[in-house]
Amino acid sequence: MKEFLKKHIYKLLIISLVFNLIGFLYVAKKIYYIKLYASNDFVSNQYVSILNYDSLPADAEIDKTFLLNTLVEKFDYNSYLEIGQGKAENNFNRIKCKIRIGVDPEPSCNAAYCLTSDDFFKLNKSTFDLIFVDGLHHKDQVYRDIINSLNCLNKNGTIVVHDCNPENEATQIVPQKEEIWTGDVWKAWVKLRSEKNDVEMFVLNTNGCGIIRVGEQKTIIVPDSLTYRYLSENRDYLLNLKSANDFLIYLKKN
Repeated sequence: MKEFLKKHIYKLLIISLVFNLIGFLYVAKKIYYIKLYASNDFVSNQYVSILNYDSLPADAEIDKTFLLNTLVEKFDYNSYLEIGQGKAENNFNRIKCKIRIGVDPEPSCNAAYCLTSDDFFKLNKSTFDLIFVDGLHHKDQVYRDIINSLNCLNKNGTIVVHDCNPENEATQIVPQKEEIWTGDVWKAWVKLRSEKNDVEMFVLNTNGCGIIRVGEQKTIIVPDSLTYRYLSENRDYLLNLKSANDFLIYLKKN
């Protein structure tokens, strides 16, 4: 045994150092994510996936880019379509997909397709893994954008719809009257939940982003005329609200 140790002492030391280094890096990574989560960087860092956490507080806010990149990582997405690109540096350029297509009729946005979403979908022949609907926030337009997105969504793909959960009545009035504005996106969302049973739909309660994936759901019954008061009294039922931690659990199960 002494001869063996004497002969291989350097190899054993190197192996020991390697294992210690791996252990150190693992602990350092955990500490980094804990500190990141405890800081404001958690909601602003678009490059760290929530999949690194075992659990999240129910009120954890997830930045939209952070959310989209988490979906990219979870499902290994390669293609991304953004309806309503806006300024590319605000979100589009940060999405970690090899193929990214932006649609926006505003010339200053320099989108790949300087078209309305209706015109884009008329000529589009491609399909996508991840689609972000953030265009004109009027219920009829959002409804068409989601239906058209479903028609060009790849298997196991995801649609994310922005601003589904207005905080107050003023922010959802059309035409826009407030600086912070969601429009009446929620009405399109509710209409779809009353019609389609071949998808699963839920809204994250902290950032208002709606998630749509092929699956199944029970359709809901809603009145012909939707008012904000009805939304405020039946918000969980209409939107199918989920916490950040619910979403994390969902991702780890799928």
